[in-house]
Amino acid sequence: METEADVLEELFNIETEIEDVQDQIKLLLERQEKLHERQSELKFLLEAYRASGTGNSANENASRSSSLEDWSGSFEWDSQADDARLNIFGIPSYRQNQKEIINAIMSGRDVLVIMAAGGGKSLCYQLPAILRDGVALVISPLLSLIQDQVMGLTALGIPAFMLTSTTSKENEKFIYKALEKGEGELKILYVTPEKISKSKRFMSKLEKCHNAGRLSLISID
Repeated sequence: METEADVLEELFNIETEIEDVQDQIKLLLERQEKLHERQSELKFLLEAYRASGTGNSANENASRSSSLEDWSGSFEWDSQADDARLNIFGIPSYRQNQKEIINAIMSGRDVLVIMAAGGGKSLCYQLPAILRDGVALVISPLLSLIQDQVMGLTALGIPAFMLTSTTSKENEKFIYKALEKGEGELKILYVTPEKISKSKRFMSKLEKCHNAGRLSLISID
């Protein structure tokens, strides 16, 4: 017959083993995440090789892949970007990877950006939105974040608006007119995913904006 001491000892051993298993699961999940990241990188490289028509030597593939991914060089918009960064946003220098991301976006590439909070993601699409002609659409699920972003951009003199359930009828009318006819100053428009999925009127105006060549970029934040 088991005593209380035996039960306590076995319970302690089980709890200790559970902690060990949880630690192992954590390590495996971290390893899985790294493998997924590497898998994505390899798939991207493979697509880059195929798109560029390579298939010769490994050295040629590596060289062309490197040139495809090198966004840290000089581009025709550098001076304009530096001027906007400093004189509009008040930012003296780029943070890590910001310049490369902005150059890729300005070159018309689709870009996936993963940064820690406070890493400077917003500038990566806001600066190209300023440099490019037309309206930049930003989709964000957080209404409070949208409000803060619009207030901040407006304070910098950037024509930014939001189209959400809290938008006034007057502003809504202005936004739809700017999208459809290009009238009025509108550079950055923030919307929620719900607006995209539920408003046929908005999607119709957005489609007209795109067909007229006035949609500069789409960012999902």
